[in-house]
Amino acid sequence: MAVRVWMLVLVLALAACGKPPEIAAPAGVEIVPLKTYSRVESWFLLKMAGVEGVSAEHAVDTYRVTYETRPQDGEPVRASGLMALPRGVAAKRIVSFQHGTTTRREGVPSRLDVTGAAASILFAGNGYMLVAPDYLGLGDGPGVHGYYVAADHARAVTGLLAAARQLPQAPAGAVFLSGFSQGGHVSLAAMRQMETEGEAVFAAAPVAAALDIRHISLGAALEGGSPSHSLYLAYIAWGYAHHYGEPLDTALTPEYAAKVEALYGTPHSAQDIMEGLPADPREMFAPEFLDAFDGGGDHWLLARIAENGLTDWTPKAPVRLYYGAADRDVVPEEAIRAEERFRARGADVTAVNTGEVEHEGSMLAAAPMILAWLRELEGE
Repeated sequence: MAVRVWMLVLVLALAACGKPPEIAAPAGVEIVPLKTYSRVESWFLLKMAGVEGVSAEHAVDTYRVTYETRPQDGEPVRASGLMALPRGVAAKRIVSFQHGTTTRREGVPSRLDVTGAAASILFAGNGYMLVAPDYLGLGDGPGVHGYYVAADHARAVTGLLAAARQLPQAPAGAVFLSGFSQGGHVSLAAMRQMETEGEAVFAAAPVAAALDIRHISLGAALEGGSPSHSLYLAYIAWGYAHHYGEPLDTALTPEYAAKVEALYGTPHSAQDIMEGLPADPREMFAPEFLDAFDGGGDHWLLARIAENGLTDWTPKAPVRLYYGAADRDVVPEEAIRAEERFRARGADVTAVNTGEVEHEGSMLAAAPMILAWLRELEGE
């Protein structure tokens, strides 16, 4: 009987959740109310997601934000992202969370996908203003998504931050950056841009971030240790070919160049894409690319991958690089080597082992650690 009563209370609580209050948008920005998560619903969703040791202290109001940003060396473009606010209290600080790889334009935070909902509950549910960009070429943004183009996605982050900071609900103070997988790379790209331009960052907490793809992750991925490696590599080749104006069939074989264009150029799930690509990633690549990679030669794709690396600068704010010891998608060496290189430059950077977990599990394990570190930095 007690279980039935509890389930009835839960169902009623979930059903009672509605839309957040309207927010007046500044010029050039559109803000659309999406959903309110009650504390009960937040608790339930965190438990279902497998995030342990975290609760939500506040109900959460979520919004889709459409704003304008300027890509590197380009004209202003529209972009979209998610914003979440704690209900009934002033936010303590802005947290910008950057999502991981998605092959679907709609699989983004502003559509309240799993990442968007979880990040909203984790951070806004504990008193922070949460913003989460969709990235250029995803969500409501036009064009092709330049997967792992550091500068463009850094500007998606800073553009959304600029829009959010115009609101009276926005707290003062430096932003806390976090993100998972591709989002870890985007987080440090944004940190580099902001600190280079003289803007302070509070701290950064990337999870499973590939920061030196050219010298670490590319070799590991070409060995095909993870079922996702062909998807990642084809995505980079496709995105870079479009972004930098290079022929895709000079990186991939003509057969796979055509197949990849069809898989990524029209909506396909990650599972569909993996089923359309070889288990051995090397089968996709043109001989001239493999010869350059194996022999230390030159190739446009290798050069572009190298220039989007993020270990040749010195972060000013503290950074923790969280990784899973059993991660095959982004090997632990990425965090460990990055820590060594950053520390050698005098930065306050620490690699944090989240345990014997694989790629997705590293984010679940890191989430309570990140929130605890943020609270520690706040002096709570």
